[in-house]
Amino acid sequence: MLLMQLETTDTADLTELRDALVALVFDSKIPTTAEPHVARAARLLGGILDNTAVNAAADFQRVNDAMESALAVDGVLAALTPEHHAPAAAPSPARAHDALPDDTDLELLRDFLSEAAEYIESSEVALLALEADPQDAEAVNTVFRAFHTVKSTAAFLGLTHIAEFAHEAESLLSRVRDREFSYGPGCADLSLRSVDMLKALLGSVEHAIAGDGSLVRPEGYPRLVAVLANYRPDQDAASVGAVPMVEAGPRAQRTESVADATIRVRTDRLDRLINMVGELVIAQTMIGGDDLLANGLQPDLARKVTHAGKIVRELQELSMSMRMVPLRSTFQKLARVVRDTASKVGKSVHFATDGDEVEIDRNLVDILADPLVHMVRNAVDHGIELPNDRSRSGKPSTGTVRLSAYHASGNVVVDLIDDGAGLDRARIVRKAIEKGLIESDRGMSDSDVFNLIFAPGFSTAEKVTDISGRGVGLDVVRRNLELIRGRLEISSAPGAGTTFSLRLPLTLAVTDGMLVRVGSERFVIPLTQIHMSFQPEPSMLSTVVGNGEMVRLRGSLMPVVRLHRMFNIRDAIENPLQALLVIVDDGAQRTALMVDELLGQQQVVAKPLGEALGRIPGFSGGAILGDGRVGLILDVRETTSLTAPPLKLAS
Repeated sequence: MLLMQLETTDTADLTELRDALVALVFDSKIPTTAEPHVARAARLLGGILDNTAVNAAADFQRVNDAMESALAVDGVLAALTPEHHAPAAAPSPARAHDALPDDTDLELLRDFLSEAAEYIESSEVALLALEADPQDAEAVNTVFRAFHTVKSTAAFLGLTHIAEFAHEAESLLSRVRDREFSYGPGCADLSLRSVDMLKALLGSVEHAIAGDGSLVRPEGYPRLVAVLANYRPDQDAASVGAVPMVEAGPRAQRTESVADATIRVRTDRLDRLINMVGELVIAQTMIGGDDLLANGLQPDLARKVTHAGKIVRELQELSMSMRMVPLRSTFQKLARVVRDTASKVGKSVHFATDGDEVEIDRNLVDILADPLVHMVRNAVDHGIELPNDRSRSGKPSTGTVRLSAYHASGNVVVDLIDDGAGLDRARIVRKAIEKGLIESDRGMSDSDVFNLIFAPGFSTAEKVTDISGRGVGLDVVRRNLELIRGRLEISSAPGAGTTFSLRLPLTLAVTDGMLVRVGSERFVIPLTQIHMSFQPEPSMLSTVVGNGEMVRLRGSLMPVVRLHRMFNIRDAIENPLQALLVIVDDGAQRTALMVDELLGQQQVVAKPLGEALGRIPGFSGGAILGDGRVGLILDVRETTSLTAPPLKLAS
């Protein structure tokens, strides 16, 4: 058949084939015993075309297997031939029993049940409104959209019997919408009974999930399908009444219901809730830091405040968890990026993921999308070698790009790993010298050199293509990571590949920071950007022409930023030997911030500075501290770029 002659890249032909298979199921042109196989083939093709298939080649083989199983059923071959055009006079006989497909994604199925229940509820309300006003076009559209959405999703998930029924119910409303006939009493009764049947069908799916996976069609299903398919406007309510009412039997009850266990909340309301919880945390911090409690003269009050603080922290964690979403959809979209990039550059690349169930703040997902696209494309284009080159070096001709997510130290870490050639230090240094970023790599660690690839306009590509060479990719990565207070680490070995590790906060609403004192002022430095802190010795400090004060730590030179000079603080420590140096990483290089004292780690609620103050260089926001005063949150990248020139070491 045609499928055997196609490839996964033949999008137009595969789309036509997918639509034809769906039509065969919906129009009941094939025996019922072949329906599951044809529906599964259509669903797998949909995944390939929508780029949600984890392994398109493997799924394509499964499509072939499903069609071979369908062709083994008598009567299917005739339905697939061009000469077979006669539509079925009536729907195929309904089977009494079905089963969930073997490859069912239970999480997707539960999401479908939840959404379908909402659609059905809205359609029921619209049907009652339509009965009162048969000319209400919007009510007709509401019901039509509900049935259409349920049909499409059910077909994708392999729930053929639900898709078949929703198709017939949708067709009835389509005829009303197209003004083939008006919405009369018979049509109204039939539509409401269709809603009841869909409720019962969804209930059977819920019980199948909790049970052995078998689906039982409610009583009256075949009769109701037949009446829907053959409805005529001259039928009245009495003739429709011959269809048995759908009883809420054990398979249709809604107790322990998956759909009832979830509720949709508008995101603006959720954001407002989280903001209010943040205000509550600030108020609790202020109470806990009151002098009345600090002097220890009110032990009973202190105990009650501590208990209230525990409740507030739990409430905060709960509210934050409501805004968490898994990384699965983000990872799945990158499979297409890998495939398309590999195809353009003539490489064979396998894409794998781990930990896609790890959850992250939904506000971070959108910001993270662009950096991951650039990094994945870069890994395929620059990291993975051509098949012949890999074979000559003893590697498999197919390279591997892997995305892995996991929790570590209160953060989410996303590792992008490729088994390619690795970063070429010498080549990066040559390009950096050409662009004037450095004068030599003397004293620079591998990490310092590798971070140069994130400089704006930096590229090691020999020629400009539509994929790379313009140096406008990885600087976007660093810029977006700064927006979400993330940190990027690079490790690479020649011939073994490269690993980019993105360390991300779980949420943007709360900042884990180090509270520092500079004179009488206090600042918050994001903890994710702090590498270490120490008190320098005289031998570690020096002055480099063109770079100002420097500190040497473990063989690396770093500029020293005196915060008291930058912010004009007069009562701060002037001698660096008496101060502390906090090493921060701004994504491009490490810098030493000079502070008087570390006051301790603190979780603060980040707040914008407000329109009245506008954008103040060096700060990303503020936080209300325990004594009610505001502590400004340092923007590490801006702070270091405003005071420290690019590192240029003379050879």
